[in-house]
Amino acid sequence: MRHTSLFVSIASLLALTSGNAVAAEPASHPITPSAPWALELDDALSKPLVEQWYGTEVAQQWREIEPHWKDDTQLMTRDSFDEPMLAALGVGPVPAMNYEASPGVVFVAMDGVTLRPTCGNGDSAHSALNCTPLVSSEVTFPPFGAQAASEYQQLQAYYEPFNIVMTSGRPPDFVPYTMTVIGGSAAQAGLGGGVCGVANVACDGLKRNHVSLNFPQSCPGMAETAGQETAHNWGLEHTENQNDILYPFNNGGSKRFVDECMAISDATGNGITQCGYVHEVYCPAGMGEEQNSYQEMLGVFGPAEEDVTDPIIVSTFPEDGAVMDTNETFTVTANIEDDSRMVAVKWTWVDGLPDGTDSYTRCTNNVCDNDFVTGPSFVASEIAWDFVTFDNAPEGTYSFLLEVFDAYGNGTSQMVTIQVAEGGGSAEGGNDESGGGDTGATGDGPGGTAGEEGGTAGDAGADGADGDGGSGGCRTATPPASAAWMLGLLALIGIRRRRAA
Repeated sequence: MRHTSLFVSIASLLALTSGNAVAAEPASHPITPSAPWALELDDALSKPLVEQWYGTEVAQQWREIEPHWKDDTQLMTRDSFDEPMLAALGVGPVPAMNYEASPGVVFVAMDGVTLRPTCGNGDSAHSALNCTPLVSSEVTFPPFGAQAASEYQQLQAYYEPFNIVMTSGRPPDFVPYTMTVIGGSAAQAGLGGGVCGVANVACDGLKRNHVSLNFPQSCPGMAETAGQETAHNWGLEHTENQNDILYPFNNGGSKRFVDECMAISDATGNGITQCGYVHEVYCPAGMGEEQNSYQEMLGVFGPAEEDVTDPIIVSTFPEDGAVMDTNETFTVTANIEDDSRMVAVKWTWVDGLPDGTDSYTRCTNNVCDNDFVTGPSFVASEIAWDFVTFDNAPEGTYSFLLEVFDAYGNGTSQMVTIQVAEGGGSAEGGNDESGGGDTGATGDGPGGTAGEEGGTAGDAGADGADGDGGSGGCRTATPPASAAWMLGLLALIGIRRRRAA
């Protein structure tokens, strides 16, 4: 359970609702002027988290802040929510510390990857889009090499106590994941030869799709380096304990995330603690200048768990096969359940797109035409996963693909095809229990295989037109295109998911 006494819950701020959704009409605007009957939703889940928490005025100031600034091997961005940025905005700590621990995904990119400094979707860094201000121009980092398997095993051992899923295969782009790149040299990122790694920072693990770089041509011990750099991604800072993963120098030996309050190290950087308001939750006596690395990792992710259960698409509205009237106004939506506190969801409009529209998608992780901004931890059944509103739509056949993954690589999908006809009967609201396509962590898909630079994810850009929708007008449930992403675990060294400690 996270610390909750000082902060308002994200769920109450969003006022999220569940149900079969012909509820109050949400704010909306036409997807294209040529088809005013197809409305994109402008609801609470479309707003950036900073606007959800602080309001539009602060969100505008947030967008105007310098995109990034560097503190030694930690790079702060707008999404870092570090103390200097909060002070500049004149606001207090974000509600991040109120969320429950939730599982995370780490993609270990060891087979070569090309990164660029800008994202094109409003984010300052984004793992699925291969963009980060850690590079100042487009840079290709080469494959790691012969030690990849052993370093991968060691890195997983560091993560073993925590609910972190590691993979060498890139997940689908709508799954939030941290990418840690192992390959190349510090010089490729414009850093000195003695630098072993560098990372974006996000206090309290508030953003789960940052990037870190690790340089085997500059330093040995890449598992130790990657363990530290990914921890920076989740808000941990350097400590003075030489046995802690967060000790600022790569000194080998037996490292771990140490379970004690340790002084923040000023041996590197500008001496300003960035995430002290988070550290203080776990080390109150330290007043923000001490860090318990182990407990902070537990606070973000929770203890290790095993999960082999697919998410469930409980219902859709309209349900598959429904006939709707041309005079009706209704919202295409779904109810989803999962046994973890994070799912990734993507809607794709497959058939019946409005004239002038080549594709239309809505998904988590800010890679689609419209976004589900859920925050780092949530209960899927408490969210109405609304896609698009029809308002006096023309007669025709319309199909939509719904894909759902959890952090463990379990997935399901469902194709929903409806008819709109003059005098058609109103759908009675999606009571089918749809398990969708049973993808689990196996099966083949066209995208996201191990070592593929970008897969369908890295090249998608912000328009979401990445072809994840699979088989066009097929009426049966189709497995998500990148269901094979978890195979990277098996393909590399056969590591299974960790059981709860």
